[in-house]
Amino acid sequence: MSKSAKTLFIGGVLAGTAAGLLWQRAQDQRRLAEASDPGNRFLRQYGPWALVTGAARAEGLGYSFARHLAGRNFNLVLVDIRGDELAARAAELEAKYLVKVRPITLDLGRADFLDELLPQTADITVGMVVCNHMATPKETPTIMEMDLATHHALLNINARAYTTLIHTYGRPMIARGRGGIVIISSGAGLQTTPYTGAYSANKAYQRALGEALWYELRESGVDVLVAAPGLMDTQGAGLAGYPQWMITPADPVAVETLAALRRGPLVIPGPVNKALMFIQTRLLPRRLAVEVAGQFMAAGLGKGQTGG
Repeated sequence: MSKSAKTLFIGGVLAGTAAGLLWQRAQDQRRLAEASDPGNRFLRQYGPWALVTGAARAEGLGYSFARHLAGRNFNLVLVDIRGDELAARAAELEAKYLVKVRPITLDLGRADFLDELLPQTADITVGMVVCNHMATPKETPTIMEMDLATHHALLNINARAYTTLIHTYGRPMIARGRGGIVIISSGAGLQTTPYTGAYSANKAYQRALGEALWYELRESGVDVLVAAPGLMDTQGAGLAGYPQWMITPADPVAVETLAALRRGPLVIPGPVNKALMFIQTRLLPRRLAVEVAGQFMAAGLGKGQTGG
């Protein structure tokens, strides 16, 4: 990494650290606001049911969303391909929050997944959709090294399924004049990430779709928000190669995202992530930003030494 790039990153760390206390205070205020929501206006606007995809893993962001929504008395439709884990999460939520939970084991990469999903939601009002699921290859090949079938599979899950869910459940929201759509993109959707370029491109699609949708629906009563988290502690040892100060817990990401839903169109959760995204997307020339990102990814993924 070049000296100037290192300087900017160090500045980002300092800025993020300085903002950390303010961010934590904001989180505390948001939690207080949630607890004192008279008449649960949030539930009336976005309920009574929320559909959350990618919600099976106990450490995952989808389950964090599910917990916070259950805490606001939302009933939940949880969708994931991991059936046993999904059933366990549903049981935990029902026992703790006394809400209704429908776990639906489903491969969202299937072209016909709606044929199975729609009958299981036909009798309820889904007032919020949280598109959180994602697919990434087990390895990190370059774009040209990755086989074409894997590229298409990623597009089916990360792009086509997002569009299908948003279109299918968003149109009834428009007809009712209320609802919420949350699209979980990534910092990789704001800043290209070589060595995970296909994933980055998918996330950029999600961001562009959501921001356009926010504008188009801004007078409809349906709120749309794109969230662009950075690295989160949802991957276990998979992130061991990255600087640990950059890794954010999933729970505050869910809290900040839900608090920002009415504002749209984009939220970048966490002070460090905000600072780094500002540097990469606003301060660095585009070529240098891509080079810095490539060096960072190569180092984090163990793809060889980079220049300093």
